[in-house]
Amino acid sequence: MKATVRKLGKWSLWGVGAVLVLLALYLSVFFLPYPLFPHHTEHAGFSVYSDSEIPESFEIVLDDARRRVVAMELYRGAAPLRVFICRSQRLFVLLNRLAGKRHAGQALVISAAGNAFFSEVMIESVGRRNGGRPVHSRLEGSWPAAIAHEVAHDLVASEVGFRRARRIPVWKSEGYADYSANLASAAADLDYDFRSRIGILLDDDSWRSPFGFVDRRHLRWHLLVEFLFSVKGLAFVDLLDEGVTEEIALAEMMAWYKTTAE
Repeated sequence: MKATVRKLGKWSLWGVGAVLVLLALYLSVFFLPYPLFPHHTEHAGFSVYSDSEIPESFEIVLDDARRRVVAMELYRGAAPLRVFICRSQRLFVLLNRLAGKRHAGQALVISAAGNAFFSEVMIESVGRRNGGRPVHSRLEGSWPAAIAHEVAHDLVASEVGFRRARRIPVWKSEGYADYSANLASAAADLDYDFRSRIGILLDDDSWRSPFGFVDRRHLRWHLLVEFLFSVKGLAFVDLLDEGVTEEIALAEMMAWYKTTAE
């Protein structure tokens, strides 16, 4: 009997050990993924890793991303996320599956690790599908905007904490990240006109494709946050107020749009 108990105890220890090893391997994929991304460069304050060679021209992308980040309200001089470029879509999909995500977007961020994984296929396919429009939005398919967008999410998490950040309504979270990521580029565009952007949002013909209507929710969320900030003068802390709802913000934005009609 005692021998049986000892054997069961040993098997239990082996089982616990195996679970711990698997857990360590799982966490290392997200916290220490460097073996999967052997190519590395440092530029403009970013640490960049890739599963294939990084072209020198990518420095232009990082310079643009940096300009976008330093213009953000929540930027405090903190180091940006580490950038991991997945040119292999299979690798990117695998990382999303391991993270528990059913669908792969343009990026996967592990804020606790300070790592952001980007899909070259998804970013560039978004740009091709939408013809690079609307500019200054995540629908443009822009590498600098995609990087800055995820940095904005990370800054929010640093500002309010990971738990509270996860509870922020998606329209505020995504709208704020996209607004922040494109604030600097829009400010540098002499032809930029906020009111005409609302017109694009409302124009169904702008959203038709051979596959049906393109999802315009992200642009709507972006414009709602932009309206609240640039027209109503709100700041990030005001955006978190529970009284600021998507329905109220949309109604106010549309009323402003109608009263400012030429």
